[in-house]
Amino acid sequence: MTNGIMKINVNKRFDGDCKVYAFDVKIDGEIYREVSKHRAFMLVIQAQDVAEELDMAVTVHGLDYLRAA
Repeated sequence: MTNGIMKINVNKRFDGDCKVYAFDVKIDGEIYREVSKHRAFMLVIQAQDVAEELDMAVTVHGLDYLRAA
């Protein structure tokens, strides 16, 4: 049985040439803006670790953006 659901959203940031230059990561309402691909991955991994410790389910939207970038 889980104690809740942690929601994680990853969004891309584009420059004037329509190239991805950064990511926004939202974890349960807390937003990290314009972070690098590496930092975005680390935030997602840390959030998943915390959720596991708290016995929470995790939903991650936009993780494919990090793999494709």
